[in-house]
Amino acid sequence: MYFDAPVENRVRFSTDFFSEVRVKGIQKFINDLTLGEPTIDLFISLEYNRRKKYIAKNLSKRICLVNWKEYKLTSEEFDLDDGFGKIASIKDVPVSEAILYTIDVLLNKNTCAFNALFIIVTSKYLIHFGASGDVINILSKDPKNIDYIKMGCKGIFDTVHDEPLS
Repeated sequence: MYFDAPVENRVRFSTDFFSEVRVKGIQKFINDLTLGEPTIDLFISLEYNRRKKYIAKNLSKRICLVNWKEYKLTSEEFDLDDGFGKIASIKDVPVSEAILYTIDVLLNKNTCAFNALFIIVTSKYLIHFGASGDVINILSKDPKNIDYIKMGCKGIFDTVHDEPLS
């Protein structure tokens, strides 16, 4: 989804930066992106083990799972039930809970979560944490929102893919 968005509607960060700034840096970053929003929405991949039990992603330790719905991804080409085949849409998550879970993910304390699809949706941004754990992609419909991030994070965000593909 990152490369499908126009350059002016996206920005990318390396998670190495967040490993260096640790907890306070992650809290400030997510707080800045969610300023004025008491709740956000999450999309998280769900995986089953062989006994069809959810693999723990430490969600319940950090996020109160009250308002969520599970969606099955389907494909005619392959059977997704054997692995990455379900998505949980979790609505109205308190920002503080999402920040704690994000800290777990980014600091690699939770390896199951680190390898999962994890997206935070705010009124301004879609924040995607790469499944390989190396990048954070931020997209916005309004290029002004991305400009704001780039101005505040000069020298930190990834510029390798900023040039349009020819």
